[in-house]
Amino acid sequence: MELSARESIRFFGLWDQPRTILAWEDVKSRCLSWRSLRQDYGFSRANLVLLQPDKNEWIKRGALTLHDMLDMSIFPINPISDLHADLAEIWSMKWTSDQMKLMHITYAQMKRNGLNVPIMQHFGFSLLAWSSLNFDERDVVAMSENDCTSLFGLPVKEVQEILSIKYVD
Repeated sequence: MELSARESIRFFGLWDQPRTILAWEDVKSRCLSWRSLRQDYGFSRANLVLLQPDKNEWIKRGALTLHDMLDMSIFPINPISDLHADLAEIWSMKWTSDQMKLMHITYAQMKRNGLNVPIMQHFGFSLLAWSSLNFDERDVVAMSENDCTSLFGLPVKEVQEILSIKYVD
């Protein structure tokens, strides 16, 4: 990644000049995380992707937290499949369904990790929000009438009908 004079001095210091290029090896040798590169050094997301375009290299560094995921949606990194986050961790982040969609989190992934109706209620998402995560009419079939009503305020049949309508963005 090409550095401005100010960025070079900030990263390498005044006495290690002139340095116009920041390499992935420089980041690894200093054990720096995405967050420190963004906050402490002020590098943009786009520049960090230029520095290391392989999300797996960032993941291998091991310095990522769920708090970095929204900022890293430029890749995107999926908290469930890439970082093996569980439902409690996902819920604790208080992400919106739109934010989860940016990270490519799906209802099916969450279901495989133990999502059920009581847990869905804790997320507080609307039917539209769940459908944006690929919740569809086939998923409603497994719900009881009581579960469907308590979650969406509608009977199963009506939820299935709503979800069967295909909207064009």
